[in-house]
Amino acid sequence: MIDENYVVTFEEDLERLKVVIPIRTNWPFLLLFSLAMLIWLTMLIIVLVYIFQGMSTNFVLTILLILWMIVWFLFGRFLFARWQYFAANREILFVDEEQLILRRPVSILGLTTSYDIDHITPFYISEKHHCAAFDYAYLHVYFG
Repeated sequence: MIDENYVVTFEEDLERLKVVIPIRTNWPFLLLFSLAMLIWLTMLIIVLVYIFQGMSTNFVLTILLILWMIVWFLFGRFLFARWQYFAANREILFVDEEQLILRRPVSILGLTTSYDIDHITPFYISEKHHCAAFDYAYLHVYFG
């Protein structure tokens, strides 16, 4: 019996091939990263409130907090990317003559990676990760 929710679809036109691969949600990781995003956002708001309330009281502490906020923002970008990775319910692969685009959409957001088609090896099945993969230079790219 075939589950209608997990059927790979192919669409081809003159410009490119589009492959839509459904993904089962990894709930433990999604909940973990959702909790981490909530903690990150809460701490961001607390520090921003402190910076704007206490800006005139201690200049050095404010500068240190602003520098910390830059690092915190970079960590948040990484955390948000991981959250999007686990929140996506499908993976879309676009293949044309020049590039291969791998997209994990989450509403209007999502991760998108582009690879030059000249540097991609043929697809293979990864025994270790139990999914389709290809090599891009020294990277192993897993999808599906």
